[in-house]
Amino acid sequence: MRFLQKLDTNLDKKSAIFVHIQKTAGTSIVNLARQHYHQKHIISHGDYLEKANHFTSDQDFRMDEQIISNLRNVRFLSGHFGHDFARLFMHGRYSFTFLRDPIERVLSFYYFCKNRDANEFEMYRLCQQLPLNEFLRMGLEQSEVSSFIWNNQVWQLACGFGNPENRGLSSFKPKELLDLSVKHLNDYSYIGFAETFENDSDKIFEDLGVVPPKERITSNANPGRPTAKDLPRSTLDLLEQLTSLDQILYEKAWSLRA
Repeated sequence: MRFLQKLDTNLDKKSAIFVHIQKTAGTSIVNLARQHYHQKHIISHGDYLEKANHFTSDQDFRMDEQIISNLRNVRFLSGHFGHDFARLFMHGRYSFTFLRDPIERVLSFYYFCKNRDANEFEMYRLCQQLPLNEFLRMGLEQSEVSSFIWNNQVWQLACGFGNPENRGLSSFKPKELLDLSVKHLNDYSYIGFAETFENDSDKIFEDLGVVPPKERITSNANPGRPTAKDLPRSTLDLLEQLTSLDQILYEKAWSLRA
């Protein structure tokens, strides 16, 4: 009996789905969850694509019933998928995501990629080859970059990567994306913020039936990178163009907490 109880400890914890928008402190959340959910009951990052490269714009990704069936059994389902993928699994699950100051998120993404193995993903190579301003300009002009830095938080909450219809950014008008992302905020059990990570992660894990950890884990941080206040006006102008919709979404999400 004791042995059976030990095997069933995962059932004490609620099933969850986490829309992990890149560079919003999501890896820290996943690493905390791994301490409480059995390895077979958790996936993260690009696992939902199985063997696909999660640093693509998902042009070749196709949802099918086998993928859906396999993922329904995963108790802590997280990844760099968007809202339209997540909604397939939201019923009966605790759903959450994290947002971050839009400019700081883009900067964090760039400097994260800049310090990774350039042979692993094309995005890493680009960030290591290009100065910041040139990379940001590519985000305004080329889809292979824009899908990761042009209003990415709005994109992920409006529709996002892994959506069943395989729609991309170009199939939406900007206002449509913004309106959908704001509307979808209400679909989540909780919206956290990178800026209040400790309090928000404690609340999420309490809601999931997990005792919040005493020791904090920060993963994939970029200590020492430039922040917005360190940058010239020319760079800030590019960042503001890339994140104007994200800024509206971010402020709206904060207003819902007030």
